[in-house]
Amino acid sequence: MLDPASTEAVSAVLRKVLPEGRLNRIPRHPEHRNIVLAIFCLGLHRRYPYTEIELNELLKEQLDHMCSTVDHVTCRRYLVDLGFVKRDRAGKRYFLNFPRVESTISSAAMASAPDLVKDALYAGRRRSHVSRHA
Repeated sequence: MLDPASTEAVSAVLRKVLPEGRLNRIPRHPEHRNIVLAIFCLGLHRRYPYTEIELNELLKEQLDHMCSTVDHVTCRRYLVDLGFVKRDRAGKRYFLNFPRVESTISSAAMASAPDLVKDALYAGRRRSHVSRHA
């Protein structure tokens, strides 16, 4: 099992997957995809039973924050399929699987994640703006 990604590794991945200051797709590279999904999970509460509607709304907010073109249903499916979120037996409630998040990104990276996302979005928008006006 790999060690959780450091703050520096998370920052590098975010800059790579947000090159234009937006998330255009869920990354194909497993490590990059897992880091992005773990960051989405940081907005969820432990042991709270989310309805599908609640989870969808939270994901829409997260995706909007990243100026994403990814739909929330795709994101939710990845979260469930890759074990970041678990469903109850009836399939009506969703729970954060925090150990999965902890195994993906370090606690220091979790604490820094909002700033890392903001910095990567800003850097990508700046690069995109400069390249359009060059």
